[in-house]
Amino acid sequence: MNAPLHSASPHLLLSDDLERQVMHWLGAARTFRDAEEFASIEAWRSVEREIGSPLRKQMHRIVEELISLGEATAELIRRSRTQSSLTPRAVAGVQRFRRRYGQVDTTLDFLGDAVNSRTSPKIRGALGALDRMAKASMLPVLSEARIACPPVLVYQDKGTGASILRAGVRLWTPGAVMPVAAIKIVRHNLYRPTSLFHETGHQVAHLTGWAASVEAAIGRALASDPPLRRMWQPWASEIAADVYAFLHTGFASIAALYDVVGDARTILTWRLGDPHPIGWLRTLFGCAMSRIAFGERGPWNAMEAAMLAHFPASRADETLQPLLARSRAQITGIARACLDAPVPALGGRPMSAVLEPDRVSPRALAELERLGGAALWTSPAWRALEGIRLVALAGLREAETPSEASGWIERARGWLTAQPERA
Repeated sequence: MNAPLHSASPHLLLSDDLERQVMHWLGAARTFRDAEEFASIEAWRSVEREIGSPLRKQMHRIVEELISLGEATAELIRRSRTQSSLTPRAVAGVQRFRRRYGQVDTTLDFLGDAVNSRTSPKIRGALGALDRMAKASMLPVLSEARIACPPVLVYQDKGTGASILRAGVRLWTPGAVMPVAAIKIVRHNLYRPTSLFHETGHQVAHLTGWAASVEAAIGRALASDPPLRRMWQPWASEIAADVYAFLHTGFASIAALYDVVGDARTILTWRLGDPHPIGWLRTLFGCAMSRIAFGERGPWNAMEAAMLAHFPASRADETLQPLLARSRAQITGIARACLDAPVPALGGRPMSAVLEPDRVSPRALAELERLGGAALWTSPAWRALEGIRLVALAGLREAETPSEASGWIERARGWLTAQPERA
């Protein structure tokens, strides 16, 4: 009779298998010590120190904690060879280590992909410029509120809408928090990046308590219509971010937003659980803000009329139509309430007390265009001083003159991708 293939005891066989497993995952974890496993050295070098340093420190910490966990698990397996009572703990330890490896892998992959989206000198130049503008968009408010402004890492990705992973939120790895604000900018809006300021608006609203204040303001504006109030209040966080983008880039933010929400399949749809307002109402809201801030006459009227003609409320679900009609009737009051909503961290003053909308009115942007002339799009000084208003100006002109959109996009591409001068 042939001898058994494995003559070792079941206990030792299990210990051998546990050791094999843990050493595989531990070996893989040790490769994480090299940040170039996740992003190229050129991409890392393109990230400014205040962004790259906290990211690398966070990555280093969670990797070393993972490796320590793996080494402790390997030691537990070694001890279990002679102390069989430790075997259940060793089995559980291997499973825990495998799960933690997956969590760390997901975290590092996200951070690495964000950095590694800087795939060429031009893209690195554009994203670096957006890093700086994103921070510049938060500084006036947070400085006034005496709140530290987080660094920002902007990365490029596919899709139609931007997003943010706020600084301070918990990451996939237990105990790890995001050290910077990571903002996704999508390719079609890379050179018309008004959505960048919607996302920094989310960060600022979180830090200042503004979103809850906007929700309360909506509640007061719609106090006489409880069903409408219940519809609008859950959208407060996204509405606050829309207001923030508008205060930075004016009508350009509304035109860019409509290009995203103007999908015939969804613009008149109320999706259960979606924190974003119905696209149709979101556009009306933006046009109403434009009239309040800039006057009754302007390109916002043509956009609103075109949307109403192309997407009449009668195309919505019958149960939704009355809510759309009543919202439209009250849209100016809703917009005014949101613009005037007090910011707790600003002592109850509205956001517009720090970010004056008149700075991005068509009149003010035309004056900027006149003062800067051709140098506006080539001068590093203008780029550093008025980068956000240049986004507002290019977006406004693109919306006003669709036949020249390609030219405006190329102009924006030129100044956004220009490398900053080094001291």
